[in-house]
Amino acid sequence: MLNKQQFMLGTTAVHGNEPPTSGSNLAPHEQIYSLLNDYAHTLDSGRIEDCAALFADADFAIEGVATVHGKEGVADLFSVIILYQDGTPRTKHLISNVEIAIGHNGKTARAVSYLTVMQQVDAHPLQPIFSGLYADEFVLRAGLWAFTSRKVSNALFGDMSLHLTAPPI
Repeated sequence: MLNKQQFMLGTTAVHGNEPPTSGSNLAPHEQIYSLLNDYAHTLDSGRIEDCAALFADADFAIEGVATVHGKEGVADLFSVIILYQDGTPRTKHLISNVEIAIGHNGKTARAVSYLTVMQQVDAHPLQPIFSGLYADEFVLRAGLWAFTSRKVSNALFGDMSLHLTAPPI
């Protein structure tokens, strides 16, 4: 049986505190899908800085909440996330209905997907706390795909009181 540090999803490796990487040996759609998963894995494992690093040169907007730019902006936006004793926010980001379109030049791409965030804390039951739509844009840099923009819209908020130190809206 694999331990947490050996766990592999596709070619996205989850190693302790190291940020995952989306391997350049994959087809463009696979690389982008892996990048979408990197976001969920880093955030759900409590690695806020690694998650923010995915947006080093990108805009990140949550409709009706905030728009930020770059790693520092995303890290600041996510600074209100509660991390529990195990170092995680006790969440699972579920990404579904993913559609990816590669630009005609092969160096840009767009993706849309649904997200649902589930959380279970202490005696509180597993429950959805957020749902919405991701609209992402990417660029190919040095053989690797990177976010240039993420817009979260159509937000449906559940009980976020055990997830954030401040209300989202």
